[in-house]
Amino acid sequence: MTARRLCASLLLVAAALAGCGADSHMAPFVPDTTNAAPADTVPLRVYGDAGGRFVGAATGTALTMPGDSGAQLRAILVRQFSMLWTGTFMKFDYLRPSRSVYNYTQADSVVAFAQRNRMVVRGHTLVWHQQVPAWVLNGNYPPDTLRAILEEHIENVVGHFKGKLAAWDVVNEAMGDDGNLRSTVWSAIGPDYIEQAFRWARAVDPAVPLYYNDYDIETVNAKSDAVYGLLSDLKTRGVPIDGIGFQFHYTAQAAPSADAIAANFARFAALGLKIQITEADMHVAVQNGFASAADLQVQARAYRDMVNGCLRTPNCNAIEIEGIYDGQAWVSDPTQWGAPVLYDTRMRPKPAYYAVQAALAAR
Repeated sequence: MTARRLCASLLLVAAALAGCGADSHMAPFVPDTTNAAPADTVPLRVYGDAGGRFVGAATGTALTMPGDSGAQLRAILVRQFSMLWTGTFMKFDYLRPSRSVYNYTQADSVVAFAQRNRMVVRGHTLVWHQQVPAWVLNGNYPPDTLRAILEEHIENVVGHFKGKLAAWDVVNEAMGDDGNLRSTVWSAIGPDYIEQAFRWARAVDPAVPLYYNDYDIETVNAKSDAVYGLLSDLKTRGVPIDGIGFQFHYTAQAAPSADAIAANFARFAALGLKIQITEADMHVAVQNGFASAADLQVQARAYRDMVNGCLRTPNCNAIEIEGIYDGQAWVSDPTQWGAPVLYDTRMRPKPAYYAVQAALAAR
């Protein structure tokens, strides 16, 4: 029996991890059973910690939802997950309503919540073509001024959170669906804006891991080939990029196999990059907001394969879900698609939850 499997076996007896070996990346965790937390067996974060991987979720409105529902949602978050990201609270337009004003109140509250509950936070995101404030988009700034604005932003934000985050998504979705770099407001700076963003971030915080994050790159395809080429070039030229985030937005029926995921992950790992699954959701067809039992089983298999793809890749150190429960999770067309995450609208674990739990436990 391997040390990892031995640790998992002990968890089944103790239902808590007291630190399995020198590679354990978190303090010992004792599950919280207050506020109507689910009465399942071993939380996901315990199995993840046993394997040296974070298991995370987007907070969304979890920290601000009032009443019993909010308390239950936060209890699920703390019990099940070891990593979180702040939704919109760290994006450019929210953090910086004007060039001279930064608004850290909500983002700081998320970081404080994580610290109280022995969780880590992913910073998301410094450079993106969406959620850019109007004062930037409509400012008609010359390239040198736009470059200064972006450098100011990265220096201020990364400096504010220095030493408090487990990762930064420095650049998000820079590659277009056609395999060419997007034309965005930041493109006016020049073709080196991606490289410069990573260098500026590293200069401020030498320790925080820096990531590139994107969607539809989870398997070998034209877009992932283009991203691979981009990151390979950056690494060759000594740009300080530490990892890549794979978003994993899929309909469950079209989700990739574990083999396809692992094969793609392997080539990015060979570049020396850490790998994280950052925004996973698996949509299924819904009628009047409800999915069929058969589709929920398909969804469970899709989540299982996603987790197994990560577990086959030693460089994959985090699995993060787009939301906590179906009542708050993002869907593009809620009239046709929905139920994308691990807990249903009544905050009960779904087949997908148990599939993720079983896959993590098996390792």
